Order: sequence, then C-alpha cells, then structure tokens
Amino acid sequence: MYFIDIAYKLFLINKSLNDLINGNDLLKNNSKGPLSKIHPALFILITLVTVFITYQIIGGVITILVLGPDIIGEPTNLNLTRIIITFSQFMFILVPVIVLSIMQGNVFKETFRLKKPDILVFILSVLGILVVQPFLQVYLYLQNKLIFSIPFASEILKSVKELFDSLEALTLKLVASHSVPEFIFVVFVIAITPAICEEFLFRGLILKNFERFATPVRAIIFTGLIFALFHFHPFNIVPLAILGIYLTFITFYSGSLYTAIFVHFINNFFSAAAVYIFGKEQIDDPDMGGPELTQFILLGVLSLVLFIAVIKIIQTVHLKKINYNKESL
Repeated sequence: MYFIDIAYKLFLINKSLNDLINGNDLLKNNSKGPLSKIHPALFILITLVTVFITYQIIGGVITILVLGPDIIGEPTNLNLTRIIITFSQFMFILVPVIVLSIMQGNVFKETFRLKKPDILVFILSVLGILVVQPFLQVYLYLQNKLIFSIPFASEILKSVKELFDSLEALTLKLVASHSVPEFIFVVFVIAITPAICEEFLFRGLILKNFERFATPVRAIIFTGLIFALFHFHPFNIVPLAILGIYLTFITFYSGSLYTAIFVHFINNFFSAAAVYIFGKEQIDDPDMGGPELTQFILLGVLSLVLFIAVIKIIQTVHLKKINYNKESL
C-alpha cells in the first residue's frame, strides 16, 4: 500500500506538470494542498530548508560522486561539470519549488506571475540593471580596500577571503570560454539556468508567501535579503542584497516573473561576456589612486543616482497605471 500511495502521488505530480506544459493552472482556487494550512512564514522556511538539502547537500554529493575530488581542485572535465551544475539547478531547485507549490495548493500562474509584463516597466528594469553595474564595482573595490586595512582583523579576513577566492577561481574556470559555441553553452549554464531556477524560487514561491502576511515593501526587502544570504558569500552580501531586492521590486511592479528572469539573465550574461572578452586576468580589482580613483568613485556615484532615478520612475509609471485603471472603471 505504501508503494501504491507513492505511485499515485507521483502520478498526480506528473499530471500537474503536464497541465503546466499545456498552459493550464495546476490547481484551482478552491483546491487545498496538504501544506495549505501551514503559515506562510513557516512554509518559506520549509521551502528554503528543502532546497538547501536537495541542491546543496544531495546535489553536492552527486557532483562529488560523479566528478570525484577534482571538483574541489582543478576540474578536468569542465563541460561535464557545467552539465551537472545545470542539471542540479533544474532538478534540485526548480522541481522542488514546483512540487512544494502544488502541495500548498497554489494557482500556478498566479503564484509565479506568469503573464506579460508591463512593457515600459520591463524596459526600465533592464535599464536599471545596466546603470547600477558601475556602482556595484566601485562598492566592492572600496569595501575590499577598507576591510583589509583594519588592524588585527585583516589576517583573519584574509584567510576567510582566500577560501571564497578559491571558490571564485573555480567559478571563473567554469565561466571561461575559448570559442563561440563554448561561450553559448556557458551562457546557458551561468545565465539562463539560474535566471529561471532562482527566480521561480525567490521571486515566485517565496515572494508570494511573504505577500500573504507582510506589506509589499517588507515582502520585497525580505525576499531580496534571503536571496543574498542564500548565496553564502559574505564579501558580496551587499551587492547580492541590492540585486535581490531590485529583482523582487521589478517583479512586483511589472506584475510578471518574466521581468526578473530576463534582468537576472542580463546581469549574469554580462559577467560571462566580460570573462570571454577580456579574460580572467582582467576580473581582479586593479590598484588605483589619485585622479583615477576619484573618477572611478564619481562614476559609482553617478551610477547610484541613475539607478535610484530608474526606481523612482518605475514607481511613478506603476502609480499612473493604477490611477488610470481606477478612472476607467
């Protein structure tokens, strides 16, 4: 009976996924899933723990079993490593998120905002991620210069940073490409895959559950902060938080997950393109001083001002649309 019950549940999940492919809602509003009565805050915790176990632990174990200890040092088969990473994100992030959404009894299209975005907000959202890039670079440069100049703490911080630098070195190896076909494959692994899987998780299921008990502002901020923390990179926590909050912000104001997916893709695409065009050696922070440093900082300030301006314009456009719809009624 136990195996029959499992088989039946798998059948229901498969049927639901088929409905998703055919464009139908997985569940109707009057349907109740087994996790529907759980408080949204607890459900968010369950989701994060589940994805951590499936992706970080199970996915990590599978990766080590397939690739061996090479994944920690010098991976000899980069393409196989890229394939496993891609498979893990779809299998151990996206699939659990969809299954959890089904078990909560959600309407799929509503939960994940699978609809056409507001075009003007969509365009402004893309502009925003482009103009903020210089500010993020300036921030990281100044942050690293500052924290490693702190007396007594610098040695401890350096040892921690060396660990994360080794992980980033592995990431750079995976991102580096030497031909157009390889670059296209890298873009799929580094840009397209996380843009889909992470957005369904954070700007989809997690954001929707935050909205069920928190104000829009708090839902946007908390979702963005969890996105940053989930990446486990203390030295990039502020840029990741800015990116996470911004992606949540544009999802809310455009009314569509597609906006966040595309903007997330653009952000990661430029990172991959920079490595492909300029090489890994050019990614390290250069030493600057005098007029060069002043110009660099001024560029960062201008970038931040333009970024804030884009955010304000998006809010204005959204407000005007709401007022227009009210007047039309």
